[in-house]
Amino acid sequence: MRHRHYCTALLLLITPSLGWSEAYRWVDENGRVHYTQTPPPSGEYGRVAPAPPPSGSSPNFDQLRDYNDTADKGRLKERQQTQKKAEEQARQQQRCTQAKQRLALFESGGQFYSMDEKGERTFLNSQQVDQRRMDARTSVDERCH
Repeated sequence: MRHRHYCTALLLLITPSLGWSEAYRWVDENGRVHYTQTPPPSGEYGRVAPAPPPSGSSPNFDQLRDYNDTADKGRLKERQQTQKKAEEQARQQQRCTQAKQRLALFESGGQFYSMDEKGERTFLNSQQVDQRRMDARTSVDERCH
């Protein structure tokens, strides 16, 4: 169990050095593997550090930028759709409120009139008031439910 902890500690010590400079892997005459920041004095060795990125922009960076652009466009579209829904709900609520006010007016009783083409008042009879009241109820049902 302790051996595993030592190996983990060794790997943690080696890993940061790999990120900061080149590292070399080589095997000595006893078959033991070594990792160093300088090449061995003699024998074969391999370079462990990753190869430098190609000149120009990295394909991974381009993919990340494309992903972010797509995500930004998606969030913008989602925000616009949410805003449209909110605006439509506000308009619907306003229509409902107006329909309820109109119905309340016709249910309050009293005399009602309309204006004719000459600008004169023409009073509504009871049948016309009843018809307008029913129209107002229908309007409330359509706009509020």
